Amino acid sequence: MLFGALIMELLILLRASDIGNKLSVVDYPDSGRKRHLRATPLVGGLAIVAAVLLSAAASFAGARSANTTLNLAVLLCGGGATLVGYADDQSSTSPSSRILILFLLSAIALVICPQLLPSVIHWGHFQRWALAPWLSYALIAVAMAGLVNAVNMADGQNGIVIGMFVIWSVCLMAATSGQEQSLSLVLLLSCAIALIFNMLGRVFLGDAGTYGVTFIFGILAIMAHNSGAITAETLAVWFFIPIVDCLRLMISRMRRGQAPSNGDRNHFHHRLQDIFGTTYSCIIYLGAVAGSSIATTLMPKLSVVCLILLGMFYVILMGPAFDERRRVAGASGSMPAGPLHSHANSNVLMLETHEDFKTGSRRLPKPNSG
Repeated sequence: MLFGALIMELLILLRASDIGNKLSVVDYPDSGRKRHLRATPLVGGLAIVAAVLLSAAASFAGARSANTTLNLAVLLCGGGATLVGYADDQSSTSPSSRILILFLLSAIALVICPQLLPSVIHWGHFQRWALAPWLSYALIAVAMAGLVNAVNMADGQNGIVIGMFVIWSVCLMAATSGQEQSLSLVLLLSCAIALIFNMLGRVFLGDAGTYGVTFIFGILAIMAHNSGAITAETLAVWFFIPIVDCLRLMISRMRRGQAPSNGDRNHFHHRLQDIFGTTYSCIIYLGAVAGSSIATTLMPKLSVVCLILLGMFYVILMGPAFDERRRVAGASGSMPAGPLHSHANSNVLMLETHEDFKTGSRRLPKPNSG
């Protein structure tokens, strides 16, 4: 079934343009923030989710896994989160409605799969924290919605978010066993295939992908924590950069008197692009995530050290010294004015932004072929 799921994903990616037009999820360039060179289908995430859901459905129907509730939670709630993102890909929905639906999907997942409800928080360097049931529900709902939105806001450059998906899949495979490991393998292979198409500029991940795939990752990460396979510090290391950057952006926008939903070019990946260029910025971003995540997965005792190093890495690159380098690069015109995506068949750069809270963004109408 794994082979069949990957073949289905590959077919979707190969026919991405036709599918994107059929589903009305194509991102057209404009004269503003969307400066990629050609209309690009937002079906990369749909292809990944389709492969994972097919694999989960086959395991559930065949009862090959004792943990059928996990498969059902992935099917219903992972699929539901994908539909939330798909609706936003078609026409922007309000941030509050998306967050409320994510809360609801988190609660449904906990009802379907009670193993997702933590009774304690497993720390590697501290005593366990016992949790009351009501607090567990609230914690999971906030954590899931926050993770999905943080990853969605990081989706502004080809390769970054799907690259993080590949890294987190490797970590989950190393830390888990059984059905969690099987689903992690499907995620790893399907994300690796989609990453190739994304780096070639053939597809964008889309909100359907950032919502659906991240929600599934959240479910698997919670299961791994609750079983004692990974600690809370390890999870903090995995998701540190997107979550910290999301919190900083929301706070900075509110301090400027803006709504947290307002888009800007102040994301961490924007800064890396302006300072180091497109290729090196992606390598630096993913290198930091990969090095710290894999290290803490294999050696959990390093989690606090990795958190400190990640914090220093983030603060230094967001500091005044790099502000000046970014200003000089922008003044010299050496850096493009937007998130970069490499074009498939040229040295020209494509620019495009996908972030959560996209109020005011829109998909341009499909050009008249006649």
